[in-house]
Amino acid sequence: MNNKLVNLGLIFEKLAKKNKNQILIAFCDKEKYSYNYVNELSNKYLNFFRKKNIYEGDIISLESTKNISVYAMVIACLKGGITYSFIDHSDNSKRKKLILQKLKPKINFVFDEKNKIKDSYFLSKKKIDLISNKKILKNKIKNKSYVAYVMFTSGSTGFPKGVKISHKNLKYFINWTKITFNINKKTIMTNINPLHFDNSVFDLYACIFNSSQLIPVNKNEIFDSKTLFSKLFNLKCNLWFSVPSLLNILINLNTPKIFKTNNFKTLIFGGERFPIESVRKIFKYITKCKIFNVSGPTECTCMCSAHEVSKNELFSSNDIFIGKINKYFKYKISKVKKNDSIGELLLEGPAVSCGYINDKQISKKSFYMHKNVLGYKTGDLVNENKKKLLKIIGRVDNQIKFMGHRIELEEIEKKINLVFNLSDCLILIKKQKQYPYSKLVLLTDSKLLNYELIVKKLASYLPNYMIPSEVRLIKSFHYNKNNKIDRNKNKNF
Repeated sequence: MNNKLVNLGLIFEKLAKKNKNQILIAFCDKEKYSYNYVNELSNKYLNFFRKKNIYEGDIISLESTKNISVYAMVIACLKGGITYSFIDHSDNSKRKKLILQKLKPKINFVFDEKNKIKDSYFLSKKKIDLISNKKILKNKIKNKSYVAYVMFTSGSTGFPKGVKISHKNLKYFINWTKITFNINKKTIMTNINPLHFDNSVFDLYACIFNSSQLIPVNKNEIFDSKTLFSKLFNLKCNLWFSVPSLLNILINLNTPKIFKTNNFKTLIFGGERFPIESVRKIFKYITKCKIFNVSGPTECTCMCSAHEVSKNELFSSNDIFIGKINKYFKYKISKVKKNDSIGELLLEGPAVSCGYINDKQISKKSFYMHKNVLGYKTGDLVNENKKKLLKIIGRVDNQIKFMGHRIELEEIEKKINLVFNLSDCLILIKKQKQYPYSKLVLLTDSKLLNYELIVKKLASYLPNYMIPSEVRLIKSFHYNKNNKIDRNKNKNF
């Protein structure tokens, strides 16, 4: 990648000229788009943005749907210095409104008229066709690093946080993915992850900017596993990346045999605990694959480490290393106790986000400057072996990874207290032997609450994955000296 260029839009134009007729995005055998086509379409969308008075420094939100216009609009934003943010429009809760209030987009673009809300612009098929058929006008692209996107994640204050990631952050990330996973022109990779989900950052940027090919997978295709694997096989997909939960779901709904016929050379899992049991079940079908466990916070794109899992480690260990930290980060382990081997992982370097959008106070708590280098307190408790391999032991806070989602338990608790006018409640994650292996449990001392009422009321405030699947009534909570709920003492409900 050209070291002098920092604007990813300019970098993409160079790649499009070099890979003019190469396929960039393939939805199926009959719907494929070249680098040149996407480049020209992105220029048309950039012209369209400017007609809508959207310029560098402005923010737009995009409906999290997968079509060629969406991918072209992302490239157009990068070229024009426009910040984009994907919004999950299938989430009909009030949380979506909180996200848009925090983001303050100039325009909220939707592709389904049902998803129109205040200040939305509906891109109908007719409008898309008009944009696609317009003549390309020359656009000046500045070689400057802007905020590329804002990715929202759970917040302990009860409000979602929007992480700002710049072109410069992404350039380091792209280089690292190329080296670590050997991504090149021959790589054909999945885009299974939803676009509003931080794992999709790997799908988009590791693929598009390393001259590879992307295969978008929609939600309805995931649950038709035979069709999905037939599609991936026919399109010669050789790199799979998903959250471990998805692999668990696929095997639970089907059998490990769905992996029997495949072209995979690389399997990557990240976003939660490595799926040891499920990978063991499919191992005989993927013996020639490289298998990776990856980890990293949204505040550092979506990955900061990778570890190639050996056969010996897979079948002899109960937990897998997250590996060595990306070379573009300096890391420290801030020990909880002086002589303890466990500490909080701190990341520093050019791939660290510049903070949360419109949230200086929360940014100050998580980000810091050290010798003019930006740092981030991950909250992950880790230990390190002699080979410098890291393993996550726990958290310094109450954040969890659940069904691939990063959740601050306080966000759920504060919402329940507000909705039901409670003084206190507690959300715990409970492990279970059968799929999905864990669930969210609400502890309450209110006899007025039950599971049906919780689901009915919270559906208007929280997405499905944040709604508890069990309610437990207790006589009273244990409190600490500061008169706050003692989470540890209440764990053994």
